[in-house]
Amino acid sequence: MPNQPPPFLPGEHLLGEYQVAVARYTPSGWSPTVPPLNALVTNFRLILQPQTRRPYDPASIPSTYIMKVCEVMFGARAGMMVVLKTGHRLNLFISWSSGVPLAEALHTMLSSPVGSNSFRDHLRQRDVKRLIRFISQL
Repeated sequence: MPNQPPPFLPGEHLLGEYQVAVARYTPSGWSPTVPPLNALVTNFRLILQPQTRRPYDPASIPSTYIMKVCEVMFGARAGMMVVLKTGHRLNLFISWSSGVPLAEALHTMLSSPVGSNSFRDHLRQRDVKRLIRFISQL
């Protein structure tokens, strides 16, 4: 499998797995970007990884760096807005899910205590910048 998710940390468990697409506003309205992203939500973090043949390291966003999660309408289509402490905002369309709805998994993640000694509460700026660069090229 070319795009392997990062290994889980001690005490970390999966809350849900999703396929999402970044919602981008164009003159003709909101549209999803291609390729879609795999999204894993754990009790510690949100992991995003492009679905491509070429392997990409996943972006790992710790729960403590997510300020707000809300369900929104992008035109006539439902989606999610995730606001980060870095000032970035992820607008996402959800294509499919495994388990609970994405909003529920994210709210569970945000309310879960971060109790692993292996978990570093640090958002790697290069992960976010790499994801932004990837999305900007779509």
